[in-house]
Amino acid sequence: MKIKAMNFYSVYMDDVFEFKGQWDVLSHCGLKIVEKAHQVIVITTELYDSNPGTSVTRWTTQLANTICDLKQIDPEKMVFIVHIPDRKSKLEFYKESFDLVSFRIENSKCGHPTWNKISKIEVDNLLI
Repeated sequence: MKIKAMNFYSVYMDDVFEFKGQWDVLSHCGLKIVEKAHQVIVITTELYDSNPGTSVTRWTTQLANTICDLKQIDPEKMVFIVHIPDRKSKLEFYKESFDLVSFRIENSKCGHPTWNKISKIEVDNLLI
């Protein structure tokens, strides 16, 4: 399936990732995975209208677990970031944003997410 996400490709997105969202509806997000010595940076990017299913922000915990399972990532080593690209609007909630989502790990699964805004500079520094 070809989706209209090409205009969202950036340094924060290497691929379009398909996942089963709410009610098992096929959903898409941008995905970038950067492996470091002691951590794995995972950036998921919201694709807005190019996503036919559940948004990244609505399905964060399930998405984190799916990515860990499919990409064989230890959730204890994962740094999970949600990227919302700029929608080119005057409305503040359509501006680019990044959230670091921390999870409580139980039985090797992510749960109980805690969201914290982080800056683009902080994300860029993690990727170096």
